[in-house]
Amino acid sequence: MMLSFRILPRVCGRYDNATRCAAASLQSSSVFKETSKNTLLSTFIKEARLMATAGNGSSDEDKSKTSIKIKPEGNACPSAGEPQQTPAGLLFHYDSIVPPNVLDDVIGGNEFDHLIPKDDDNITELVTPPKSDFFIPQVKLHDGDGMKRKRVLVLCTGGTLTMAPDPKKGGSLSPVQGALTEFMKKSMLELQNEKMPDVVVHEYTPLLDSSDMGPPDWALLAKDIKANYLHFDGFVVLMGTDTMAYTATALSFMLENLGKPVIFTGSQIPLAEPHTDARQNLIMALIFAARDVPISEVTIFFHGKLFRACRSTKVNAGELHAFDSPNLLPLATTGIAIKENDHLILPPARGVLRVHTRMDTRLLTIRLVPGFDDKILRHLIRAGAESGSLRSLVLQLYGTGNAPSVKQEFIECLKEATELGILVVAATQCHKGSVMMGHYATGRALERAGVVSSNDMTLEATACKIAYLMGRGDLSLDEIADLMTISMRGEVTHTDALPPPPFSSAYQRGRRKGKYFY
Repeated sequence: MMLSFRILPRVCGRYDNATRCAAASLQSSSVFKETSKNTLLSTFIKEARLMATAGNGSSDEDKSKTSIKIKPEGNACPSAGEPQQTPAGLLFHYDSIVPPNVLDDVIGGNEFDHLIPKDDDNITELVTPPKSDFFIPQVKLHDGDGMKRKRVLVLCTGGTLTMAPDPKKGGSLSPVQGALTEFMKKSMLELQNEKMPDVVVHEYTPLLDSSDMGPPDWALLAKDIKANYLHFDGFVVLMGTDTMAYTATALSFMLENLGKPVIFTGSQIPLAEPHTDARQNLIMALIFAARDVPISEVTIFFHGKLFRACRSTKVNAGELHAFDSPNLLPLATTGIAIKENDHLILPPARGVLRVHTRMDTRLLTIRLVPGFDDKILRHLIRAGAESGSLRSLVLQLYGTGNAPSVKQEFIECLKEATELGILVVAATQCHKGSVMMGHYATGRALERAGVVSSNDMTLEATACKIAYLMGRGDLSLDEIADLMTISMRGEVTHTDALPPPPFSSAYQRGRRKGKYFY
């Protein structure tokens, strides 16, 4: 069998799978073994330059001159159209799947390195599979299927959705490996509808309860999304609800310049139960991930509402409406039709996807109660500053950010913390509302002590934003303090756009009227 391929010019910072596959075939073919490496490499470079110079406007005669025919040996290049088994089971038939060994052969240290673009640690250019025992199929978008279906990658980490009663554990719920894939293959006939996207499912091993997930797991999700970013239209992450708001918020900061939807969802009732809410949540998450005009943000879909992730928090452990966005309306609601709040959706991202996986979680959150002992807080601050284990302190204060100003030792304690290089951030204990540092005298005292306001951010957004900014490593403490009240992913309302404080004058209300910031 003769294999014919063309050397394509670099487009959008990457080559397509066919070019990488052809390069691998060229390296392993009998022609490559029997021909001088220098001569063949010179021919390869000339052909690449010729196509890059000609561009899309080259004639058929020019294109015919740039064809190279070689005979591959073995399975150097997999034939298109043959289904391959994924770790979780192949749900649908794809036209082209390039296994990781082909990419590794091309990307490895050899003479072709200068022809293949390199993948920077933070910039998505050349997509390579993550180094692990599993492989998520690398599929080109909309190539030859005729139906132009969108493609969605489902990443399942565990949670209530995947659980079932375990007789060995006294009937308590525990995750069941492979249950989600089996359910989607046999029970979700909706996926066969031509309006639904093609779906690839990957279940992590082992499946985790969301309370066991932390920054390393967030980084793994971010890396897997990056590795498959150019091959899917959208991503759905299934996990437990307990820390979903934290994980989704963290990913909203990790994924800079996100241009595709990443939707988190789960369920309050296990998938094995007949009255589960998992089915509807999963179907709608897939629909939002594959819309023609997508909401390209990290979001949470739950019980008929799509929330911005960094504005969300879990509010109910015993009912189906588990999440809420207290200070921002839902981005969309579902019913007979999908209703979007277009004015809330962030503008499209500019630039390539950048992934930040370093999260500095050396922070402490304290919820104040009346009559607390200042000495304990002082010991914590001094011990944390001396050992380097504390870089940020989040105080959940009363109302609009009030604290007992008559406790002078408390104010001096916070001032000492800022002098020791610890970022002190004031948050509110209220479900709705915002911190207004300068409205009351108590807030003025905190402001003079160097305490920074979190405005109307949720506790999840405050903690994850601090961890992200601290983890970047290129920002000073003053710069981080300034960025806390500036919207980076739509997580906070700008100070000028906050509602006017109580008993404000007509002038104060008038100058804020009509202002809105993402």
